[in-house]
Amino acid sequence: MTAETLANEHEMVTHDVNDVDEAKAYLSDTRVDCIVSDYEMPGEDGLAFLEWVHDNFDALPFILLTGRGDEEIASEAIAGGVADYLLKLEVVEDNQYGRLANRIRSVVDQQRTEQKYQHLVENTPDAVAHVGESGEILSANDALADLAGTSSDALAGANLQSVLGEDVGQEWIETGRKAIEHGEATKAETVYRGRHVHNIFVPMDDRSPLESFQLISRDITAQKERERELRRQNERLETFASVVTHDLRNPLNVAASSLELLEPEVGDTEEYDRITRSLERMDDLIDDVLMLARHGEHAHDPEDVSLQAVAEDAWANVDGEVATVEVVSTATIHADRGQLQELLENLVANAIEHAGPDITVEVGVLDGGFYVADDGPGIDPSARETVFELGYSTNAAGTGMGLAIVEQIADAHDWSATVTDSESGGARFEFTDVDSS
Repeated sequence: MTAETLANEHEMVTHDVNDVDEAKAYLSDTRVDCIVSDYEMPGEDGLAFLEWVHDNFDALPFILLTGRGDEEIASEAIAGGVADYLLKLEVVEDNQYGRLANRIRSVVDQQRTEQKYQHLVENTPDAVAHVGESGEILSANDALADLAGTSSDALAGANLQSVLGEDVGQEWIETGRKAIEHGEATKAETVYRGRHVHNIFVPMDDRSPLESFQLISRDITAQKERERELRRQNERLETFASVVTHDLRNPLNVAASSLELLEPEVGDTEEYDRITRSLERMDDLIDDVLMLARHGEHAHDPEDVSLQAVAEDAWANVDGEVATVEVVSTATIHADRGQLQELLENLVANAIEHAGPDITVEVGVLDGGFYVADDGPGIDPSARETVFELGYSTNAAGTGMGLAIVEQIADAHDWSATVTDSESGGARFEFTDVDSS
């Protein structure tokens, strides 16, 4: 009757058998999604059948129906891995087939989800393990065996300390316990067998009385090596830039001093002015080259800083006078203060360079970031894709490095930089993906 009701009223495909032997024969030839079994049956009882099913079909969901509420049977069923345990009288006499149907769908959906997850775990390059709070490995993928330099068979039932070594194993077990205690994932990095490993410890939320955590370990050695090489390259680049700029400044200073001596004789000539402008431009180029070299791939000292305070310091450092400066926000953002100030200084200098000292510059916040806008001539839409390129400038006296420095500083903070029109038709530089506080 149960099978018929589930088929007719709940649109399930069912097959009814009369005893355990018939059920075993059917299961040997046919794939099913779930078993609903009586406890009392001819031959073997439901618990013995449950044990056989799990021995032969592992995670096949099994729902046990019993005629009485026996705590001992319930305890054995749960220990045996039953998916659910229901009183048959409640289902049949109280007509709770809908409840049974819901439980079937629930355990089948859960089993399918677990299968997908298991497939993901088995195929991920990350080492993944389910670990009890005392360190016993309940399950693990082959990647953990590879990381530990052992076989997959050696992991089953072993302790993390015996697999990873006493020090690292104990460290990971204690971190896993902290994750369980606090009820949230914990991250940590470890050097293990000469490899840099990034670990995530996640407390498991399951029905088992055993407290446990999931360990996910990723080998980040290649990433660490790239970071070290990048730091070395940046150090070499900064050293090179410092040497070059020093060597360039020496003859530049000699030329400037010599020109100063000639000022009484030729100071009022066009040639004198032209040479002076050229020397000043060369000095600006040297400063910009050194600045470009000193900005690496990452912000060096990010902290919570006041956008208004940094903007005001930037204006004070820019040569020339800005007629109107409006900082319309007191927001705090997370940034390297020195680099943020250089970014703002370059944007203000760029505005003055292209529009003169009477320009109005506004700094404010937008969703996920901040902007710097002016009321100058703006930037042609066709040029907005190239404004941040090294050497771009519409002013013959410009170095073409200011906006390249702006983008480099934005990249170092993982910000996105774009150019659009301001409300007054000038240029508006927007920076998004900015952490605020």
